[in-house]
Amino acid sequence: MPNLKLVIANKNYSSWSMRAWVLLTQAGIPFDEIQLKFNDDATVRGIADLSPTGLVPVLWIDGEPVWDSLAICETVSELFPEKRLWPSDPVARRTARAVSSEMHAG
Repeated sequence: MPNLKLVIANKNYSSWSMRAWVLLTQAGIPFDEIQLKFNDDATVRGIADLSPTGLVPVLWIDGEPVWDSLAICETVSELFPEKRLWPSDPVARRTARAVSSEMHAG
């Protein structure tokens, strides 16, 4: 099983962070959580050590980062196919991906 570390902001204020956290939590996938506090100057200065883009969320998988909530969800789905995170029916899966992309785009 891969070693997962999720770097996020406050889930109440960062829906992007919450999306990745909810997916992992509801799927029962074990992960370590690092919640950054962006009102702390030291955190803001040190974010480059935790995020290649300076943004959250970032999922570290065995020391390699994946950023962006949709990319994280797709990657987790590939890593844990037994969790069936996307519908098995091709039409339903296409629709789910389209709706997810639309929501992600804002």
